[in-house]
Parts: sequence; C-alpha cells; structure tokens
Amino acid sequence: MNSMILNVFPSDSGDQRLVLARESDGDGSSTLVLRQESRSPHVGWFVQSRIAIEPNQVAALKMTLTSNLVKEALPADETPAVLSFRSAMAG
Repeated sequence: MNSMILNVFPSDSGDQRLVLARESDGDGSSTLVLRQESRSPHVGWFVQSRIAIEPNQVAALKMTLTSNLVKEALPADETPAVLSFRSAMAG
C-alpha cells in the first residue's frame, strides 16, 4: 500500500497531528483517509486511528476545511445563549 500525504494539521502539543492522505493499493484503487497520528521518540509518527472518506463525502469535507464562515471564536468569558423550551409545548 502506498500513501501520499496531502495535508498535515498539527496540534498545539507537537506530538499529535491530523493527516489527510491518499492511500492506494497495488490494483490502482485509492482511498482518501483522515488519520490521527502520534509521535514517539522511539518510533516516530504512527497512526492512532484512521477514517476512510467515502467519495460522496469529499465535497463536504473540502467545504468544511476551506470554509470562512467562522471568522472568530467566542471569547473565553462569553457564554453562549441557552434556549429553554416549556415541556407543555414540546412534542
């Protein structure tokens, strides 16, 4: 199996990362995968978990990774609004 790393999303710790890669088999078929990887001083980078991205999910993943919809996160001291629903009106 061959693997080509398309992008690396590092973490703040430096010992964890998310990798977007294309993995191909000997028969020519390829799969887009997200891998959570960790680094060990004795082993180097190794895969903790792996999720295959189905062909119908690629467009949504691309849109999510390139979206500019969320420009700024809420400040740490700002609490998000909570909506309450009366039980008599529910259901």
